[in-house]
Amino acid sequence: MFLKADGTEVWLHSTARLPYLSMAGVIETSEDYLVIRSRLREAYKPLYGLASDDTFLIRDEDGALLFCAGPDKNCALLLLGEFCRSGKKGKPSALLEDFIDIIDKSVNAIARYSGATIHLQVIKTELAIGGG
Repeated sequence: MFLKADGTEVWLHSTARLPYLSMAGVIETSEDYLVIRSRLREAYKPLYGLASDDTFLIRDEDGALLFCAGPDKNCALLLLGEFCRSGKKGKPSALLEDFIDIIDKSVNAIARYSGATIHLQVIKTELAIGGG
């Protein structure tokens, strides 16, 4: 079992300490999760054994962006690694604006491919650690 530092369940399974940014929420649809899962598998590369439920690779640039979902229709968008700008200079908030744009585009694409509404409700940093 893998736990967060506070003892609650974690999305990611890791053999070492692994910090990540989690944006958690819900998949809103009347359709069964298995239908949503099959659509996501057609659109994105599934990653097996990495998280507590289904995991899909959404983006693999400037840090990996993963979408995790489970039968209870809870979901999370996870950022592993660093999010970097491509050397562009501009206003101080440009990095944050770029990040928000990537998240917005990714969530819209996931919603389009899955045929469901994705509502992200919580942003927090997490630490996956191996437990007993």
